[in-house]
Amino acid sequence: MKIKDLNPNEVLTTLDFPVHNGQILKIYFKVCRDGDAKILPPTPMIPLKAGLPLLEKDKKGYNKRMKEFLKKNKKIKYLLVDGSHKTTALTLTHNKIHSMILETNDDVKEVRELEKVGEVFNMNTPDTIGDILLDMAAHFSKGKKFESVLEKTKRMICKKVIPDFMIKCYLRKDEF
Repeated sequence: MKIKDLNPNEVLTTLDFPVHNGQILKIYFKVCRDGDAKILPPTPMIPLKAGLPLLEKDKKGYNKRMKEFLKKNKKIKYLLVDGSHKTTALTLTHNKIHSMILETNDDVKEVRELEKVGEVFNMNTPDTIGDILLDMAAHFSKGKKFESVLEKTKRMICKKVIPDFMIKCYLRKDEF
């Protein structure tokens, strides 16, 4: 398993908008803002070259929409597996996303072992890359649009669905 720091415009994020738990976002934000982002465990990602989140049976044209989106958004190279709150906080504080890149089923097994000893947060996903991709496809098929972590964070700022202190922090610095 590789560890890599990613830009938020390289990662396809989940559909939850805004993030589900504002308190968790505040905790991550404060950790990241105060310069302690490196204490957070890496965020699980699947490189798109390992597979796309596509449905096996697609009656509503989701697979086509996903492929078209990725074709138009060539900077997106990774799929966020888990960690929307963390990636949002990292983006708001202008940190890169410290990531663990899951390319094989052995990488997923390695993460499961790290979970047992508390080195990484629990990943609420299946145990194979293929099954994770199918789960993610089912998740994405319920939405109308896809976004990078950066795009979703900017939308949260524009819609003012996060606290002002987070918005001000993001706006004080140049973009990625």
